[in-house]
Amino acid sequence: MSGDYKHYGSIGTMVDYNSNAHTVFIAASVTPIPSLRLMSTLLYNVSRAGYDQVLMPDVSDITVNANGEPDLTHQDFTFDEMHRYSDLDYRILRVHLGAEYALSPRVTLTADSEFADLQDNAGGYVFGVESGSILMLRTGVQVNF
Repeated sequence: MSGDYKHYGSIGTMVDYNSNAHTVFIAASVTPIPSLRLMSTLLYNVSRAGYDQVLMPDVSDITVNANGEPDLTHQDFTFDEMHRYSDLDYRILRVHLGAEYALSPRVTLTADSEFADLQDNAGGYVFGVESGSILMLRTGVQVNF
């Protein structure tokens, strides 16, 4: 290795990450006649999580130069907003309704719809604010070989 280098050491601290999630999931399926099946699901989730604030030790009284003055005053060890980067605070609601009608033992008509609503309350630090709703409608023909 060439050239002079200085190593000031390392310093760290511990923080706690708290996570709370509450989920309700209900599914139902009924066959009112042999050729018709109806189904539905409901999902509701509320999640919150986050770090405690990061409090780094003051290194100015640990590392000093030859004059007894702090060597690391040019460094920022405060991390004032770092703990907010991983905050989660969202809720999601999903509702699904579907039907299958058997035309024959091998051919079935399908139709279903799904509504999803996401509310992101954390500020969108990683991917931006992700709140929004979507309605999906699908139909199809299922052929069994």
